[in-house]
Amino acid sequence: MPVTSRSRSGPRRRCERGAETDARIVEFSPGAEEIFGYTREEAVGERLAILHVNEDVAKFPATVQALREGKSGLTAETVLVRKSGKTFPALLTLYPLVDERGELNAVLGVTIDITERKRAERERELNFSRLQKIVEGAIRTMARIVEIRDPYTAGHQERVAALARAVATEMGLPEDRVEALYMAGAIHDIGKISVPAEILSKPGRLSDPEFDMIKAHSFIGYDILKGIEFPWPIADIVFQHHERINGSGYPRGLAGEDIWLEARILGVADVVEAMASHRPYRPARGLDAALEEISQNKGLLYDPQVAEACLRLFAERRFTFE
Repeated sequence: MPVTSRSRSGPRRRCERGAETDARIVEFSPGAEEIFGYTREEAVGERLAILHVNEDVAKFPATVQALREGKSGLTAETVLVRKSGKTFPALLTLYPLVDERGELNAVLGVTIDITERKRAERERELNFSRLQKIVEGAIRTMARIVEIRDPYTAGHQERVAALARAVATEMGLPEDRVEALYMAGAIHDIGKISVPAEILSKPGRLSDPEFDMIKAHSFIGYDILKGIEFPWPIADIVFQHHERINGSGYPRGLAGEDIWLEARILGVADVVEAMASHRPYRPARGLDAALEEISQNKGLLYDPQVAEACLRLFAERRFTFE
């Protein structure tokens, strides 16, 4: 059935019942000539398979059946073949053409060459990968600065980041959010560079004013990081990692959903690692005590879903601190 075509349209193809894999081109537009390199005279009458890679040819029967049943267009990205034999990425839309009885008589294919779009996407991915490496390098440097000033917590940020990443993965967060959380965890104590070293390493109990100075590290960390254009809300996560869901945390007393989920995860990971590790002002309380703290206060201080994911990882021995 010859059909006229629009500019930039792809070939029109006949799809007779029971012969989809041997479908023939019955019309070829000027746009199709430009895209595929065939003239109308060369294309019309040829098998449709000359424009497709082999795996697409195998899908013809199912595609035609879907058009026959749905009576609406189908659009998908695919790979097509020019006369030269060179393949190219394309956005292909198929429209069913039915007769007066409603029977599928032919299929109209509209092809858009998306080679340039794919090239631009690859370039963006490459640039993002380069940016991510720069960001990771900067974060490692900042983490090292904190650990040099506070040797007693050397490795604390890295272990917290590792646990936070494991919990986020257990909860099914998207990969980009998991990566952002890991980076925030690796520098969540960056604000401690403003705390005098003698307080950070002081043995014995801290006074209230000294503890207030340490508590200020969340805000100072935010102040340091807010001017850096991270692809993720790193500064906000760092700012909120000591907030608690009942509003009893600091520095702003945020509660519930007002706290970023990443910050709620980071807060649980921070508590577990800190309690399980030695500090100058107290001995390690141990992992069991840390997990008991999370269990006893889930739903009160700690997000219940975050707490459950954390407890599950340790109970099933799918996470251990290095």
